[in-house]
This record gives sequence, structure tokens and C-alpha cells, in this order.
Amino acid sequence: MTSSEAPRNRKERRAQAKQDRAPTEIPLGRPKQETPKGKTLLEIAEERKLLQTSNIGSPSITTTRINPNGSITELQDPTDPSSTPYLDIFLYASSLILLHFTLTLLVHHQYATDPPALVPVFLASTVFSSAPWLILLLVAALHPRASHPLMQIVFAGMAIVAGAWLVKASNDDPYMAVMKKAPALGTLWVWGVVELRWEIAAACLAVTGAWGWWKG
Repeated sequence: MTSSEAPRNRKERRAQAKQDRAPTEIPLGRPKQETPKGKTLLEIAEERKLLQTSNIGSPSITTTRINPNGSITELQDPTDPSSTPYLDIFLYASSLILLHFTLTLLVHHQYATDPPALVPVFLASTVFSSAPWLILLLVAALHPRASHPLMQIVFAGMAIVAGAWLVKASNDDPYMAVMKKAPALGTLWVWGVVELRWEIAAACLAVTGAWGWWKG
């Protein structure tokens, strides 16, 4: 088959392609061992302090930003106790306020002679009560630091005291005192248990149960 003739089938086309790719056209040789004229990538990284390790862990895409010049800017960590998670605080406080209202409604339903009206009970436990504002202030001050060991001790003490006080009030106090104390104590008890680690929360519940059994 001459060079002027076009390959007629696949076999001839493959043979023609092998002839066109002559191995002698590719120069072979070792790369030149020359010293780079400019700065290496390692030197640039050291100048920009990109290789320094931090004690708090490796950088995260949610806490770091790469600038156009290649430098890295540390952003505020959303899990940092110094930051204020407003949405988390609002949701936590709203849940506790609704829990306080629910306990108020249940206490009225248990001790009142007539079935409680929903609107008056809701207004008495939210609008005309200082409990929601106190709950909001406590959540804003304590919830962002709940994982700290000192705050775990505080929440454990609050859970034990509130739980034991609620058990004592429900068994010994008159019904008017129970109607006033039970919603607040129940809310503090649930909040303290929820903020704790599960093993500490289980221990606090066991202590409260043992105290109630001991008191009969």
C-alpha cells in the first residue's frame, strides 16, 4: 500500500497510524537537574504561614477563607463559646417557655374544679409572668457554654435540686403551692437534664429517684 493510497479497512488504518507515530520522533533523555530560579512552593507556603499547625485542629472550610492573594483568614467558629448563637438560643428558650405553659395547663387541669380555659392560662404563664423572660436570660447566659465542665456541674446541681424539690412539693405542699412551684421546677429540671451528657443525666435522674424513694 503506497502513501498516496488511503487505507481501506480498519487493519490498514491501524498500520498507517503506527507508521505515522514513529518512535524516533520522541526525544528521550534525563530531565535537567537545574536549581529553580524563583521561590519554590514550599518557600512561598512558609512565607505565608500556611504550614503552621494549630492546637485547635486543622482548618475547616466553614471557619477559614482563602483570599485572592493566597493568604488564609480565620473566620469566627460557630461552635466557639464566645460566639452568640441567637437562633439556637431563641429555639431553646421557645421550647422551654412552651414546656412551662404545658406544665401550667396540666397543673390547673389537675387541681382546678372546672376545666381550665386555654387563653387565660396561656396569658397567665407567658404575658403576665416573669418566667419567660427569666428563662430567656438564663438560656442566653448558660446554654452557649453548656459543654464546659464547670457548666456541666451547674446543670447537674440544678437538675438534682429542681427534681428533688418538685418531688417534695408534689407530695407535701398544699395544692396552691404546687400550682405555683411545679411549672417552674419542672421546666428547670427538664432543662438541666437535657443540657447534660447522657451518663451525667442518667446519674442525676438516679439520684433524684433514690431521694424520692428514701423520703417515701
